[in-house]
Amino acid sequence: MKLQSRRTGLLLLAACLASVVLILAYPRFTTHLSYVPVDAALRRHWEDYPIRQSQFPALIEIAQKAIQTLDLAHYRQGLAWLYYLQAYSLKIETPEGISSLSQSQKAFEATLKKAPASSVSWLRLAWIHAMLKHDSSVIVNSLKISFYTGRAERYLILNRLDLALQYADYFEAEDLPLVRDQIQLAWRFFQADMLKFIQSGTFDKYTLLALITNTHPELATEIQDKL
Repeated sequence: MKLQSRRTGLLLLAACLASVVLILAYPRFTTHLSYVPVDAALRRHWEDYPIRQSQFPALIEIAQKAIQTLDLAHYRQGLAWLYYLQAYSLKIETPEGISSLSQSQKAFEATLKKAPASSVSWLRLAWIHAMLKHDSSVIVNSLKISFYTGRAERYLILNRLDLALQYADYFEAEDLPLVRDQIQLAWRFFQADMLKFIQSGTFDKYTLLALITNTHPELATEIQDKL
């Protein structure tokens, strides 16, 4: 009888604990579920199915509500990207576009408080500072942290080098090896794209070669020979 009572008590305790776990997990589960449209829209956008301008307000509202319930870096980064992409759909030179870009800046900054080692967020923040014509030191500092936190992340290299070449004159001498390192990585992994960007003027040829002629003469010669 005592054994049966003990078993019953243990079962009741287990049932209570399971109920508590489910109750605690429920908000997280429902929040993740409600956020799915944002993840899906952004994924499709990167797959070349752009988010329509009319979709942004609803998606932004979903992300904001998710953050209110569960403040995760992933949700904040999603919100930041939505504001960023919306700025382009509104045209970034318009007041509405500038406002959306400023909201994106705030959202990326909030993301980095949650995930300070996110190199993609640091890079996007650097671009936003540049587009909003903020002080060059702020742009360079954000770029430097992106270098440190994700030096060899392939999908960032060319985009990061693009901005770094534009602001090469504002790097301290001791930080220029970071830019040279990106030039080497870009040439190693994306030689054809890099040549195309130099030839089109996207990458300033003279700035790029000036950075490496003295420190990496063989690389400078190799690039010049292929142009």
